[in-house]
Amino acid sequence: AVFTDMTADPAQARPFRKGVLPDKGAKFGCGTCHVNPPGGGPRNVFGQDYEKTAMKAGDKYIQELGAMDSDKDGATNDQEFTAGTHPGDAASKPAR
Repeated sequence: AVFTDMTADPAQARPFRKGVLPDKGAKFGCGTCHVNPPGGGPRNVFGQDYEKTAMKAGDKYIQELGAMDSDKDGATNDQEFTAGTHPGDAASKPAR
């Protein structure tokens, strides 16, 4: 059998991360963080903020990330999750 290095690469998509999101990834799945909805590849602006804050906090959705407005649409990430809108897409924002 051939064994490869089993160290986790934080740059790779990890489906378990959906479980730490406020909606558990129910609305947008891997597309919550990734440009490509099935996941993997480049991250959208929310995914980039997740990488900068939540990954460093031990892969937890933290208050700092919830208070950010990753997509700069005037709603915090927490407000977006509550409203069911996409925190990484400025065209998807809570109704005012």
